Amino acid sequence: MKKIIITLLLVLSPWSMVHGPALALDEKGYETLNVFTKILNYVETDYVEKVDDQKLLRGAIRGMLSTLDPHTVYLSPDVYKSLKADTSGIFGGVGLEITVRGGWVTVVSAVEGTPAFRAGIQPGDRILKIDGQSTREMDLADAVKAMRGKHGSRVLLNISRQGVKQPFDVSIVREVVKVPSIRAELLEGKYPYIKISSFQERTNNDLKKALKKYEKEIIANGLILDLRNNPGGLLEQAVQVCSEFLDSGVVVITESRRKEIEKRSVVPDPDRIPGDFPIVILVNGGSASASEIVAGALQDHKRALIMGTQTFGKGSVQSVVELGDGSALKITIARYYTPSKHSIQAAGVKPDIIVDPTPPSEKKPEGAPIRLREEHLKGHLKGALEGSEEPKDEEQVVEFVAPAPIGAFDYQRQRAVDYLKDPSFFEKQKTKKRK
Repeated sequence: MKKIIITLLLVLSPWSMVHGPALALDEKGYETLNVFTKILNYVETDYVEKVDDQKLLRGAIRGMLSTLDPHTVYLSPDVYKSLKADTSGIFGGVGLEITVRGGWVTVVSAVEGTPAFRAGIQPGDRILKIDGQSTREMDLADAVKAMRGKHGSRVLLNISRQGVKQPFDVSIVREVVKVPSIRAELLEGKYPYIKISSFQERTNNDLKKALKKYEKEIIANGLILDLRNNPGGLLEQAVQVCSEFLDSGVVVITESRRKEIEKRSVVPDPDRIPGDFPIVILVNGGSASASEIVAGALQDHKRALIMGTQTFGKGSVQSVVELGDGSALKITIARYYTPSKHSIQAAGVKPDIIVDPTPPSEKKPEGAPIRLREEHLKGHLKGALEGSEEPKDEEQVVEFVAPAPIGAFDYQRQRAVDYLKDPSFFEKQKTKKRK
């Protein structure tokens, strides 16, 4: 099955889109290619030590791709094999979503309930070393591979954190990380709350079960859908999730370099919960890609109230091309837009109601980590193509604190409950929609 991957970091599925091996270089391109082969020959024959051809060529490939956006990467055979498990939600490791910023491996978020989350790893933490090996200019896929290992084994991370003077070590025991796609509960005994951690192969099926379980409460009181720290996942799952709450209409628009436009629309579901019950969607700077599609679509259709802080801003689509030797190329092939043609790339989804993670009465801690966003990544794509507007700087919302740990008071979630308790607000929203 073909799958389009629109996740923040290295969530992969095989999808071949090979268009043939022919090169499309101009005259200067061929001259530079000739220079490359000369350099390769000199290194092979004259370098002080014998060199590994495969290592040289794969390094050249990585170097070439590093001039593009940060989501276009080469995956060596062993890395690709180990990463294909991600969309199943089961893999070995510590549970970190990472990127490369300023030449260093940097934490985007620690997946809730994983060893890294329990160890207190925070968004914005810079990983200086993995088991003593410097991550300076380390390839992202290699960093992921280094942090994975056998269940029960330890990995030592050397961390630099804003506000902490000296780097410090964190020892984490690896586990078989099972990321639950859905977590559901009733808040205050009557307000349904569903957390989607990522968009995996079983996400919509699990969502249907949760919706069915709390159908009476949802119809009576509404629903809180939590997409905070959700890095994305499978596009088809995002479309199906939207289809649980919309009768019809476009969910997402993709546009390629060749101006090929594709619209993905609601898949009619006769078993979905009927009615126009209130929905509050929680988002933050860790909400990326597929989670931004869901939030943006339901916001554009005025089907949900978006609450929290500005999302990550990853509005690009990746395809994975298997290269025949077990390796793969993950390449950015398109930008995506909300139904109203708003570009999310490097802009994100702006909440209808901005709610910081901490109450206004509480002072934000000094030196707290700044939440990384797509616009901070080296080489990120600009947001808009023709006909779309770039956001103004003053509209940016930056989140300065890490999400609350499990069991702690969740201010944003409590504010969502408060809005469900006020039906007059949603009646006003319905009136606006009819107009």
